[in-house]
Amino acid sequence: MKRYPLFFTITLLMLICIAYPVQAYIITIDAPKTMIKGTPLTVTGSTSFPEDSYFDLVLFYSKYTAGEVARTRVIVDKTQVFRVDFDTRNLEKGQYKVEVHNVVSDNELFVERQLGSSSVVRKIVQITDRSDEITLTSPQSQQIAQALTISGRMRGIGDGVLTVRLFGPYEFMHGPQQVITKKGFADNSGEFSTTIPVPSSGEYQASISDKSGYIGEYTFTVSDPSQSEGTALTTEPTEEPTSAPTPVITPETIIAPPSPTPTQSSFPFISLLSAIIGAVFILNKKD
Repeated sequence: MKRYPLFFTITLLMLICIAYPVQAYIITIDAPKTMIKGTPLTVTGSTSFPEDSYFDLVLFYSKYTAGEVARTRVIVDKTQVFRVDFDTRNLEKGQYKVEVHNVVSDNELFVERQLGSSSVVRKIVQITDRSDEITLTSPQSQQIAQALTISGRMRGIGDGVLTVRLFGPYEFMHGPQQVITKKGFADNSGEFSTTIPVPSSGEYQASISDKSGYIGEYTFTVSDPSQSEGTALTTEPTEEPTSAPTPVITPETIIAPPSPTPTQSSFPFISLLSAIIGAVFILNKKD
């Protein structure tokens, strides 16, 4: 058999690999580089994995070491595109990252190195917090007769416009309402105030934004003194249960029946009489 040199064997294998390349699956994700705390962090993407494949999108807070904040399972549908929204209202400002984890298709687990080279499975996001740009001057606990007054000042806005939306119990919603700010401070801060009547007591959230976007969400508590007065409970005297007297059991005097008086048996007397008669009979017989 004719032997081929090693060089030609390697060349042949390389040609086969070039002619029949292995198609690796691809996942790409996209997210904003910066965003404001309180607005949803929207992650979009696409994949070449087939329908019913799935993977996790994981949000990490990467201030010092990566700590998982939230996780959402993505199931691939026939469109092969996806979107996930992460809630950021309770997150700290700082640097975060979104990553793809646990890719499973046809019961096979894929790791990052098995994906196509054009895959993008990691995005860095910077979350900023603007809520400290507003200083509230109205009390955050108010009675319903004066509620709900939202007053304060915003740093750097001067004469401008704010947009207020109010959300409360029983699906209450008001707005958007435009509120004008008036410059009154040396640092170009702008004062604002508005009063929005509310139907009931409870906790309300005021969402405030300006032309640059979302600023923050502020919580107010509304109370109704009339409800607490009208629903005062009258305490009825409670009768303490009296315990029934414990019956005193007097021990009965048990009279023992009189013991029968022992009677002397008549047998000794009869025996004596018989003996005398016998003796007399013997004496008479001798005579």
